[in-house]
Amino acid sequence: MKKFLALVCFTTVIMGGCGRTINSSSSDSSQSTVSTETASSEETVTEAETSSEAETFPDVTEAEPTEAAASSEPDGNVSAGGRMDMYPALYQAEVSRVFEEVGKDNNGNASIEYALRDLDADGLPELLFKYGTCEADYQIHIYTVDEECELKDLGIFGGGHTSFCYDENTGKFVLLWGHMGSASIMYCDWINGTLEQTDHYDFTLENDDDTYDKVLEEKGIKRMDFVGAWRFDANGEITSYVYHSDGSYEEKTGLYLDLIR
Repeated sequence: MKKFLALVCFTTVIMGGCGRTINSSSSDSSQSTVSTETASSEETVTEAETSSEAETFPDVTEAEPTEAAASSEPDGNVSAGGRMDMYPALYQAEVSRVFEEVGKDNNGNASIEYALRDLDADGLPELLFKYGTCEADYQIHIYTVDEECELKDLGIFGGGHTSFCYDENTGKFVLLWGHMGSASIMYCDWINGTLEQTDHYDFTLENDDDTYDKVLEEKGIKRMDFVGAWRFDANGEITSYVYHSDGSYEEKTGLYLDLIR
């Protein structure tokens, strides 16, 4: 019997070290009175005591981790298969769809520009998407992915003769409009779940040596990397260009979507 009690104590130590939570019963309410008439009472355990010990140390089996627990990530990040994993495919599909839709409505003529920027600082970039046939009919839309992992179009935020930029001092998104020497630097903020213009700086290039980039440098405004793609007729090929902030570019064949990643 002493061996049995020793085994029980050893089991208690092992289970406590494994981090299991045991719900013990009260010894006052569950333990029966032990008979004192038997000379070997130290070695005799009543049926009630045996039952109490069984309740005190139940057979606990750890459950297998659920799929949801296995896929959860720390610090509130989206789990596998969530927004962070899905946005590239959603954005790529939308760029392809809109490009073909514009071309279908205009005898194959279509033109797009796109860039990525995390506008609300949640770790997931928004899609800055300009499309149309030329500067005269361009529209700029902002896309994001909502909590239900669905694509959300936040609406029109500009048109032709524009460039995607940012303020290097604040990191905020800036839209540059410029046409025939007149220009406006439009500062934007993320407010109440959408993008809004909060300030602007208008200027005119008056001297021959003035350039938009010179003014941008003075204001601490940097151009963003972006992709531009064109097709001029239904029988033509799609040509894409990857433009870098330093002014360099690369030519690509077809609708280039690898910037979205």
